[in-house]
Amino acid sequence: MKKYLILLILFCSLTIYADIYKDEAKKIAADRKRVEEIEKKLAKDEKACENPSQNDLSRNVVTELKLYCESRESAKSRIPEIKNLLTEYESLLKNYLEECKTVDTDDKYSKCETLDSQVATAAEKLNDEKENFNSDIDTMENAAEKAKDYNARNNDEGKKDFIKTVSANLNAKKELVTSMQKGLDEDKKVFDRSKAGVNQSLKNDTPDSAKIGREFLGGLNKILLQNNNLRKICASMLKTINEAKGVCVTKLNMEKCKAAETKMENLFNDGNSKLAAYKDEKVNLVAIESDYHKAGMGNILAKTENAQRTMTNYLQGLKEQNTFLKQQIEFSPNNTEAVKQRNNKKLLDTYLKLVETMKELEKESAEFIKFYEEYLSKIGSFNKTCVEGKSEFTAECRIEGDKIVESINSNEPKIMKYGERFNKLNKDLGEFFKKFNK
Repeated sequence: MKKYLILLILFCSLTIYADIYKDEAKKIAADRKRVEEIEKKLAKDEKACENPSQNDLSRNVVTELKLYCESRESAKSRIPEIKNLLTEYESLLKNYLEECKTVDTDDKYSKCETLDSQVATAAEKLNDEKENFNSDIDTMENAAEKAKDYNARNNDEGKKDFIKTVSANLNAKKELVTSMQKGLDEDKKVFDRSKAGVNQSLKNDTPDSAKIGREFLGGLNKILLQNNNLRKICASMLKTINEAKGVCVTKLNMEKCKAAETKMENLFNDGNSKLAAYKDEKVNLVAIESDYHKAGMGNILAKTENAQRTMTNYLQGLKEQNTFLKQQIEFSPNNTEAVKQRNNKKLLDTYLKLVETMKELEKESAEFIKFYEEYLSKIGSFNKTCVEGKSEFTAECRIEGDKIVESINSNEPKIMKYGERFNKLNKDLGEFFKKFNK
């Protein structure tokens, strides 16, 4: 902007004075217009200057922004003074030109000299203030440009960091939901199996056991509904995570990204609330499950424990008998030679038949021993699985327990027949040796 320069020109023509005034008047009008335009711009609220250090900006952007705001405020505060100085200068200049069109006396000369000094002083003040004002405007514009440039460069880095952070966050959320979904799927398998088991068990339950079973079945139906609802929420979560990845990472649409984040947050809040209720229901269901399993398994456990005691007793006798039979078979060759020396065919035939019976009974007792040892092991495994097992195995345990007991009981006639034959062998051996020793 041009400076104002007023020089005292005495005894000049009116034309020269008129030209000076016109030039200065144009400068004053141009300055006044410019100041008014700037004043309008500065009058608008600048949100960037509301706590600039609190904004999510880099340090260099904040530094330039503060400089911009300070110079803006300084320029704004100078406007009233500039307006006054422009008015004052314009008035003094006009008065000077009017009073000093001609200087033809010493008094007039003295007066015009004074007026010239006043105009020059006013022009100097105005020029100084304009320089300060222009400096503020230049500083403000330069700071704004630098802040914009820094911010653009920072935004490029910021976008990369944003994409990296958001991607990591979304991937973590997806992994969490996938894990939750997998757990719910596993839960559903267990609950479905439990439900099938309870429905099967209820057919043969005692009244007390059936009462707990119906309560447990109701709990299973309730938690299966919760499980189904949670799996739907998980599917919605995964869909929303994919949507968020599309708008936040691929397209970098911040408006849609914010909406997707809000939707995702609402889903997670709803899911966490329902998951907490689901976990509480599982804890409650475990207690009912345990009671039902104990009630349902009571009868079959009593049967297997009784079978276990019976087989233990049988085994003790069978092992003693098997040992006895092996000894008799081991001695039989010598005994046969001794009988042969008697030259009694009937006596020999009788002893040889007894030896064949010994061998048959020894083999049979060994098979019984193997059978009972195998079933004692089965009962041990059964007790380990079923006594401490879960309710989904209750029906299966009952079936398995009944099969074990049934197999053991079905062997009872065979062991009885064996016992009769063993007792008869003992009696026959006793009678044989009495005859032999006569």
